[in-house]
Amino acid sequence: MKKKYFYVVICSVIVIAAYFAFFHTADSVQSRIDYIKNGGVVPPVNMLLQAFQADEELRARLKADFDMQDVVQYFRNKYGKTIHHKYTQVMLIEKLMSYLIQMYPDDWVVYLYAMLREIFPGMENEIFDTFEKLHKYNTWLKENNSELLKLSSKEKRNALWEKRYEIFGQDADQVWEAEKRNEPIYNALDTIQEGNMPFDEKLSLFTQSIKEAYKTNTDTFIARKQQELMNSFLAVDSVQKDLAAMTPEERKQSLKDVRKAMGLDSEALKRWEQLDTVRDQRWDAGMQYMQQRAELEKKYKGSELDTQLDSLRMKYFGDEAETIKAEEESGYYRFSQPRKYGLE
Repeated sequence: MKKKYFYVVICSVIVIAAYFAFFHTADSVQSRIDYIKNGGVVPPVNMLLQAFQADEELRARLKADFDMQDVVQYFRNKYGKTIHHKYTQVMLIEKLMSYLIQMYPDDWVVYLYAMLREIFPGMENEIFDTFEKLHKYNTWLKENNSELLKLSSKEKRNALWEKRYEIFGQDADQVWEAEKRNEPIYNALDTIQEGNMPFDEKLSLFTQSIKEAYKTNTDTFIARKQQELMNSFLAVDSVQKDLAAMTPEERKQSLKDVRKAMGLDSEALKRWEQLDTVRDQRWDAGMQYMQQRAELEKKYKGSELDTQLDSLRMKYFGDEAETIKAEEESGYYRFSQPRKYGLE
């Protein structure tokens, strides 16, 4: 009897050890992907209903007492027309993940496959393969993030596309379709950064790159992305250097030209000019504050310096004085940073 019990215990230990080894590798997501690919048991989707019942969007779109078949039909309707497109598959995957990860942090991968099988039977393996590739790519991003940060924008894009093609093959063009389309714009921004050309030529090159990317849809795209496009252009270091070297009137006109090129009407242009005036006054106050701050630091120390600085911050920043103080205590001095014209 003892011998039989001993064998039962040993077998149990082996099973537990095997489970631990299978699902607790360095990459637990990949281990669950492998489990599915090796024919692992997939649970019925009805048990997952609570993950979807908690979502306000679904409650608003479906009847109050919706069941799992309502959920399945919702996803079929939303993604079914273009589900053979890899970008659509990624959108479906990410949407399902947003429901499942929070409710089932350990087994969401298996449940993801169960949902894919229920929503698009016959395509679940293809879509799950897209998920595996996406997981490999995202894992590579995390592992190489520090190295990618050291690269120029052009070098980083090249590295990303090389890895995307390595993992997805030509399907990468579908997954990152919008980014692929914007390549002329990214290339123009690189040229503007690296090139030595007048400000108006930089702006012309940027606007032409948008037309190259979007052709007959240029006006629609610009109307949807006005702020983003303005910020992208104004954030380029060489553009900021140009603006910093201008007289106030030249800078005012150049910022107006950028905004007009992005389709802003006369009323919007006036509002931006008013905001620029407020920002100029704020930065003038900030420069005066930093100068007087330096003088106080020469005269006072310790608690007396703290008192003097509190008074100085209140003088220049009013209600925002405490925010400025907290920033400085953390080591950040916003008015010692180069100003970004048109952005702050």
